[in-house]
Amino acid sequence: MIITATRRVLALAGAATLVLGLTACGDDSDSADSGGVEVSGQWARTSPMNAEAGAAYMTISSEEGDMLVSAQVSSDIAGTVELHETRAVEAMTEDTAMTEDTGMSGDTEMEMVPVESIEIPAGGEATLEPGGLHIMLLELAAPLEVGSEFEMTLTFENAGDVTVNVPVLDEAP
Repeated sequence: MIITATRRVLALAGAATLVLGLTACGDDSDSADSGGVEVSGQWARTSPMNAEAGAAYMTISSEEGDMLVSAQVSSDIAGTVELHETRAVEAMTEDTAMTEDTGMSGDTEMEMVPVESIEIPAGGEATLEPGGLHIMLLELAAPLEVGSEFEMTLTFENAGDVTVNVPVLDEAP
């Protein structure tokens, strides 16, 4: 009788521990919400075997507004992480003639440039996507392969640190 009661108490304690553990883990969605900032749809593009750089994308929204000021991953993923923007710039060549309408030659190239921060407007969102704002992963330790994922910590001016899991995909989810 005492052994049966002890087993029941142990079984109930084990079940309670399991329920609490599962509850603490939250849901399996691909979004994170912290300090009024919500991150969703995060992903990183696969990288070729010899690539030294990769990129991560996501949508960040905020009710109060905030600024993404940095991002970090562990050093076994990338040596350096930078906020970037792809911009159109004028391509200068010796035979480039300026037009009167735009002041540009009409020849443009796309270049990626580091940015200090990314604004998340109050009640709005910032979309990090190919060809626009994104997070560069430089000095990759190994290629980013489909099916893998890594943790990225985003640092916001007001919300502080938000950590998200970033799956590696061939294209946007």
